Amino acid sequence: MKTFLLVLLSLAVLLVVAVAIVYAIGARLPVSHSVSVTGIVPASPARTLAIISNVGDGAAWRSEVKSVQVLPPEDGKDHWIEDLGRGMKMDFVATGTQPLLADGHAVRTIFLKDPNYGGTWTYDVSPGPSPNQTTLKITEDGFIHSPIYRFAMAHFFGPTRNLDIYMKDIQKKAAQS
Repeated sequence: MKTFLLVLLSLAVLLVVAVAIVYAIGARLPVSHSVSVTGIVPASPARTLAIISNVGDGAAWRSEVKSVQVLPPEDGKDHWIEDLGRGMKMDFVATGTQPLLADGHAVRTIFLKDPNYGGTWTYDVSPGPSPNQTTLKITEDGFIHSPIYRFAMAHFFGPTRNLDIYMKDIQKKAAQS
């Protein structure tokens, strides 16, 4: 029994030390970050912007979104909550949408309203290399206050994880349309 308790205590000490190291490394990482991904969407810029702007349909094509609750506009801007499952809900406001210009270019920016992590995603829509294709650049200008989550994003998930998933999902959705 004494050996079992010693092993259990040793494991507890190792866990505490590991968490402290992760916290210390994460604390040294910057709170703010800016990352981008660019991809080709198999749809026109108008169709791509329509898919991005129709947030209520997000659960039907976004692999990580379980449901979307569209809320009344906030100061005249789109407002919604995405349920990602596991008790994780994210509150968004579209802070700006530039209409599609004659050259096929548009920009839409959304803001995640969370005091612990968040920031903006800017969708830069422009004509692609071929007709009925769009070059989509998504830029995240964000912040993560938790050092442990900063460590996880930097060393396990990668800084563009959510952008990469979104890009694959919109490419798949556009190909089905």
